[in-house]
Amino acid sequence: MSTLAKYVEDPNFCAWALGDTSLDSYWEKYLIENKDEQENIDSAKAFVQKVEVKEPEFSAQRENELWAKIESNVVTPPKEVKLTTNWWRYGAAVIVLGLVIAFYYRNFVPSHHTEIADRGVMKNIVLPDGSTVDLNSDSKISYSRQNWNEGRYLDLQGEAFFNVEKGNIFQVSTELGSVTVLGTSFNIYARNKKWIISCYTGKVLVADRNGKEIILSKGDEAEYVNNNFVHIDHYNQEPAWKKGVFNYENANLEIVFEEIQKQFDVRVIYKNSSISNMKFTGTITTSSLKTSLEVIAKTMGINYKINNKEVEVSL
Repeated sequence: MSTLAKYVEDPNFCAWALGDTSLDSYWEKYLIENKDEQENIDSAKAFVQKVEVKEPEFSAQRENELWAKIESNVVTPPKEVKLTTNWWRYGAAVIVLGLVIAFYYRNFVPSHHTEIADRGVMKNIVLPDGSTVDLNSDSKISYSRQNWNEGRYLDLQGEAFFNVEKGNIFQVSTELGSVTVLGTSFNIYARNKKWIISCYTGKVLVADRNGKEIILSKGDEAEYVNNNFVHIDHYNQEPAWKKGVFNYENANLEIVFEEIQKQFDVRVIYKNSSISNMKFTGTITTSSLKTSLEVIAKTMGINYKINNKEVEVSL
């Protein structure tokens, strides 16, 4: 895939290039972390805007803007209209208005909806059927609103907690596989080739890309390791991350610092590369960056320094 195609075929990028300002912070941060991509980004934006790509995904903000644009062209008729020989003009105006709305809906209102929780932000989303999704930081979901009643299908990148209303099929697809339910609550962690599914109520059917399946009930958790599901019991009422708590047992500090980067929107710089492989057992919270770093520093015997959006760690 060419560099240009990588962006042009990204629904988020197309929506942003076409004016969805709710995605500004995501792409601004992306450019800060990938400064050498500036020229490619500019070229891809110009291409998308030139060919007027129909947005495959969009946010609530973008939808409101589009309908506001439609409504701004609508003139409210007077409450009383005398019947005259010009009555046909009002009928024609109504027909034209209907055509305008249909045109805007067909050409500018896309079929897919995207919700993003930026770094440092947790986001609650209510789906069309009343089901809810809690997105952890640096995560996103997308789904079709037009076909929602036919089948509730979503794509997830990152981590999210789902509380599903009963109804027809509800399926969440991730990079490594899918989770299917009829009405339950569950959590999915899907980052960096790691996939963990935790069931809190009801049952879920988990399937990998090769068709291997496992059914989880309340209190069950499965981690996907070496193309197999490893079953684990859990005794929580909801994921700890929803309370801003992250527990680790013998975890590489690199993993811990990755979560800190997401939750506090900072960049961790290692002054000693060996720090990333040190094993950490303990708990951090999202209440304070400094408090979390103090816990790690005292537990692991390392030093840290906060400099605006950067955190330097050293031995």
